[in-house]
Amino acid sequence: MTPYDDEVQAYQGPNPGIAAVLSVLAPGLGQVYAGRLLAGGLWFLATLASYSAILLPGFLVHALCVWSAYRSAKHWEGY
Repeated sequence: MTPYDDEVQAYQGPNPGIAAVLSVLAPGLGQVYAGRLLAGGLWFLATLASYSAILLPGFLVHALCVWSAYRSAKHWEGY
């Protein structure tokens, strides 16, 4: 038995709350945190395009992005 056996911890996956906060700060960042790089990039571009078009659709797309990041982290299955 090594002295490190008692210190082994299993990684539980990304925290959904942190993923949502990251997506509020920067659209797509929560998806990247949850391991979905392509989805994060697509959400960033979609939100940027929506904000460029009209403010209201930008807020709606940004809210969907935050929800998606939360859900991605909550249903994380690992790499």
